[in-house]
Amino acid sequence: MLCALLLMLVNLLIVAKLFGVEYSAYNGSIEGTFIAIPRIMAKYPGQWQWWPFWNGGLPFEDVYLPFAHWLVAGFSLLTRLSAARSFHIVTAAIYAGSAPAVFWMALELSRRLTASLIAALAYSCVSVSALLVPAIGVDAGGALNLRRLQVLVVYGEAPHTVALALLPVAVVCFSRALTTRQVKWQLLAGGMGACVVLSNAFGMVMLPVALVCWLMAFPLRPWWRAPLTVAAIGVLTYCWISPWFSPSMMRAIHANAATTGGDFRYTERTWIALVLVGAGFVLLWVAMRLFRASPHLRFFVLLGFVPAAIVVTGYLWKTAIIPQPHRYQLEMDLALPIAMVFAGASILDRVPARVRAAVAAVVIGGLGFQTVHSVLYARDLIRPVEPSRLSEYQIAKWLDRHRPGERAFISGSGTFLYNAFTDNPQLTGGHDQHTVNTFIPIVSYTIYSGMNAGDRDAEYSIFWLKAFGAHLISVPGAGSTDAYKRIVHPDKFDGVLRLLWRSGDGSIYEVPARSGSLAHVIPASAIVKRTPIHGLDTAPVEAYVAALDDPTYPPATFRWKGMSEAEIEATLSPGQAIGVQVTYERGWEAWANGKAQRVFGDAIGQMVIEPDCLGPCQVWLRYTGGWEHRATRALSLAAMLVGIALGWRGRGRLLRAERDPSHPASAG
Repeated sequence: MLCALLLMLVNLLIVAKLFGVEYSAYNGSIEGTFIAIPRIMAKYPGQWQWWPFWNGGLPFEDVYLPFAHWLVAGFSLLTRLSAARSFHIVTAAIYAGSAPAVFWMALELSRRLTASLIAALAYSCVSVSALLVPAIGVDAGGALNLRRLQVLVVYGEAPHTVALALLPVAVVCFSRALTTRQVKWQLLAGGMGACVVLSNAFGMVMLPVALVCWLMAFPLRPWWRAPLTVAAIGVLTYCWISPWFSPSMMRAIHANAATTGGDFRYTERTWIALVLVGAGFVLLWVAMRLFRASPHLRFFVLLGFVPAAIVVTGYLWKTAIIPQPHRYQLEMDLALPIAMVFAGASILDRVPARVRAAVAAVVIGGLGFQTVHSVLYARDLIRPVEPSRLSEYQIAKWLDRHRPGERAFISGSGTFLYNAFTDNPQLTGGHDQHTVNTFIPIVSYTIYSGMNAGDRDAEYSIFWLKAFGAHLISVPGAGSTDAYKRIVHPDKFDGVLRLLWRSGDGSIYEVPARSGSLAHVIPASAIVKRTPIHGLDTAPVEAYVAALDDPTYPPATFRWKGMSEAEIEATLSPGQAIGVQVTYERGWEAWANGKAQRVFGDAIGQMVIEPDCLGPCQVWLRYTGGWEHRATRALSLAAMLVGIALGWRGRGRLLRAERDPSHPASAG
């Protein structure tokens, strides 16, 4: 306990300044989205079906894995602090608890107190990735700087930080579940595994990697029992969390993973690298068995090898054996120091006690220096900002006051911060790997780059803004505080679109539209039936956009009635439909005059309703999630009932064992 308290104190000293931050000075960080999500969750409790704020709308579970956001939203509701302040307090507290979790895992598996403490201290103040990979050290501002703190503060990797803090605890719970075979540890293993998976995709990858390493390092008899137990816990846990990690979310992540943050599609070079890494893993395991390495050392070395191999092949060989390999540097910084410390300890076991003491003194002295350096580095790194100084804030607040409820195309870093300040929807926003309407990134790229558009750059941009119901666009100029300034030709709208606001070289333009509604009466012939090949292929959508501007078609009104319901009023004639500029997903249902109506998606991913009413027509829309939501909720309820039954049975076994020491359960 004293060691854990010492580690907590060291990390609190490092991260202390973060507890007082509301908005960070690093406006290019994705943390703005991680503030927006719990802010809106706390504001609209119980309406977590549909998310209308990003990418034309998407199912709520596709916004992001929710565990970290539940913590922040809950803390905000309990303390009545802002979502931004709650986010930094919760994140800082979890960061400080990460090293004690690493210490607990190391001690649990090795039973070596000193080595476990040194390993956790090394994790607290040393970034092995920055020391071993020059590019990471350069980006961190120096090889001695604490990379995991920089990634959290500068890049906003809060859910990743949460997953890293929970991963060692999950490993301990699984270890006890497999070695004691007690139901309480099996249920705890499932619960902690669920928390890791629902925190971040990288934790989701590393948890099964860690379990495979454990099974290879700690063989139990009979050999099949432990893998079968892990599989059973995994299946039951997935059923429990399936409403928040649904099959549709898996499809979205799979569809976007290969092109989010780079080109990670598999090539022949990828397969060669994957085979080499796999062979290296197996050879390492065989070598440690031949040299009779202790089980805990096998586990730590195998666990350290995997993220290190992912990162090194990504940086040095320029080959990704898994999407976004550079982001596994945080897992490398967690696992590799433990492996190095315990490998060193196994060598020192063979030398005289005086040599061991001298080496330990040198190592602890070096870690002490690194701790002081990390504290000073953190004080300089963590910097708050008054949000009113940011053009991203000014744009959000101006639109909130003057164009409430209207969808806008928000450019650059403003996409991250926009919904931290307003409930207005934006056409893009959020996280690319969770995008449901995969044509919206093509639209975004066309507007940003203007590639091959020539002197029709503005024309193509306006066309797609109209097609997707964005009535406004923000354009950061050279003097804006925007961190990215992604629009290559920021002046292309000057003299073409009406300028509504300009300040600090940031501008807001109005996109002309006959109606500000997201619903439009269109002829059935204008429904988009072919997906464009690229952003300059406008032909399949031209009839649809022309119908939006055609005054011969009556207007339609669209009003949100909460986050997941809407009301449309329109006057329809034969051969007409209602085009709704909201992303279509199975689970949208429509009614008119008490009867269900046909709802489907067009070729650019937006909703079309074909009501069977003529003349004045009132249509109610509601997103229910359809059969998938019903199925996953049924699975979750069934899993909870099974867990309760197993827990009750396990409790009964323990009570019988206490009454009868000869009972078999007393041995567990």
